[in-house]
Parts: sequence; structure tokens; C-alpha cells
Amino acid sequence: MQLLVLRIVSLVAIALVYMIFDLFNKRNVPSLFAYGTIAYGLLLTILYFSIGTIALSLAIAGIVFGIGYLVYRFGMLGAGDVFELAALSLILPFQAIPIIGNTPQFGVPFVLSVFMGSGIIAMIAVPLYYIPRASKMHIPILKEIGQDEVVKAVLVGGGYFIFSVFLILSLGTGPYGAATLAVMMIGSITIVLFEKPITRSMVKKVGVVEFEEGDIIALNLMSRSSVNNFRRKLKYFDRLVTSNLITEMKKKKIRDKVPVYKQAIPFAAPIFIATVLSILIGNIIFMLLPL
Repeated sequence: MQLLVLRIVSLVAIALVYMIFDLFNKRNVPSLFAYGTIAYGLLLTILYFSIGTIALSLAIAGIVFGIGYLVYRFGMLGAGDVFELAALSLILPFQAIPIIGNTPQFGVPFVLSVFMGSGIIAMIAVPLYYIPRASKMHIPILKEIGQDEVVKAVLVGGGYFIFSVFLILSLGTGPYGAATLAVMMIGSITIVLFEKPITRSMVKKVGVVEFEEGDIIALNLMSRSSVNNFRRKLKYFDRLVTSNLITEMKKKKIRDKVPVYKQAIPFAAPIFIATVLSILIGNIIFMLLPL
């Protein structure tokens, strides 16, 4: 019991520190801290004193690292986020039942609950933060909404509606589940509808001197010809800014500026909130089920 309390306190504390670094240290997580959380997670895994549990915990963390690395290479997640999720996974591979309520977790890895919860929280946080930011930056929000955005928003809304009706009629999803679906639907529709102003509010045009390893280039805001031109000149040009790309651009003296996500959402914040919620109520998605 005492070890479980230690694990829960460790989850919250580590997720909190990652969030603080993400918010107040320009999204830079010190390598020593990241490696330290992995080492600490390994220690808590060993303290299970069960070969089967230890092997399973290591396997889950390995999968998190593997998938996380691929997502990182695609420029969709920061390296610090990958280390954080792996560390959380090692600290608590599985959650029996949440603190509030008795909702079974069906043996789902705890880190999966955190990741899914983070995605849902991001759906809410992104439009709430970036639409007002776009307005302050004098980005013409309504003018950025084109026919394509409207069509995609209608399709997304229709998909959610059909899925919601299916869950309510076939599974008897209760009010909490319906409310969760409604929040997800509103968030998704808003993000799709205001995709361009939201994206522009995250982006800053910079040259190689302002590049930082791990930055993400907004290829969707560049013309196809411009992207192709960069790729002809640069072997390592892609969404993710790597040390190889920075070195190559400096060596070839390329000073062209490109749109980079310098104000992207600090994903450690949704991870922290999702960690706390997962500890308290379990996997948010399970609220859709009539349990």
C-alpha cells in the first residue's frame, strides 16, 4: 500500500516538473532530469519483485519509446514528452481501479489512459487558447475559414453524431459519457473549422540562426514548390528540425526563413492534467461505457 502511494505521488510530482519545464523553460527539458526519471521509473519497476510484472512493465515502456520515437521523428511530439510518458509507464504500468469510483480499467496500461486523456484535453485547450491569441495577433479569423474547412467540420460533426447515437442506443451510454462525447465533438469541430488561424498563431518565420533541435516546421503553411525547393537543396529537410538539418543549412549558407511552430502547445500540460484525472477517475474513454 505504501509503495502504491509512493507511485501515485511520484506520477503527479514528475508530471508536474515536466510541465513546469515545458511552460517556463522554452519547452526544454534538461537531459539529466529526463534520464533521471527513467532511472527512477526502472527502480520502482524493480520493486515489484515479480519477474512477470517487471518484464511486462519494461515491454510497455519499450513500446512507448518505440512508437514515441516514430511520432517524434514525424514532428508530432517532443522528445521530452516521449521520455515523460515512458517514465510514467515504468512508475505505474497498470492501474487496478481509480481513486474515485470503482470503474474497472480492463488491464489497459496506465500510460495509454494518460495519452488518450491528454489528447482529449488538448482538443479543449487548443481552441480556447489559440483562437483568442490569433485575434490578438490581428489574424483575420473568420476570413481564414474556407469551403474546405466547413465541409471537413460538417463531416467531423456528422461522424461524432452517428457514433454518439450508436453508443447511446446500443450500449446505453449515460450522461457522463454523452457529455464527454459532446466536449470531444465541439473541440474537434472548432479545431477543424479554425485550423488556419490556430496554426498561424503558433507559427513564427525564422531562419537557421533561430532554429532549435526539435522544432517543427509548418510544412502545411508552405507552398508545394517551396517545400520541394528546400528538399532539393537539403538532404535532411523535413517537418522535424534536427542537428543534421541545422548543420547542413549553415554549411550551405541557406538563410531563407521558414514557418516554425515556436508557440506550439506545451503538451506536458495536458499530460499533467490527464495524469491526475487518470489517477482519480481512470481512463476517460471508459466513461462512454455504461459501467
